[in-house]
Amino acid sequence: MKKLSVIVCLGLSLVVLLSACGGGGAQTSFTMTMADFSFQPVELTVPANKSITLTIVNSGTVEHDWVLVSKTVTPPFGDKDKGNVIAQKLVSAGQTATLTFTSPNTPGDYEIICSVAGHLESGMKGTLHVTQ
Repeated sequence: MKKLSVIVCLGLSLVVLLSACGGGGAQTSFTMTMADFSFQPVELTVPANKSITLTIVNSGTVEHDWVLVSKTVTPPFGDKDKGNVIAQKLVSAGQTATLTFTSPNTPGDYEIICSVAGHLESGMKGTLHVTQ
């Protein structure tokens, strides 16, 4: 009986240890809400080079565009910026969409903007923090 108790205790300890160390990792699924001229939350943190699933809710009264860029955009967003787009999803007013993309390989801060004319100028931007 004592031997069985030791085996059970060791087994439970192993399960606890594996759940604490394995498989967890950083979050890769998020929800972000776009309202008229803001993102909520304004910042997201993701691991580098991972598949990210983003649910985008447009609670605003106009169309919004969720755009992740590799370089800071100087308004207005235009042709000069299109080569720096990492991921993008246009969402109509009152709608919800899902976007799956691979996070950048290089850790750092990346800008999230709305490319709809006038929205970035009105302060509609956020930050994607990419960690190792």
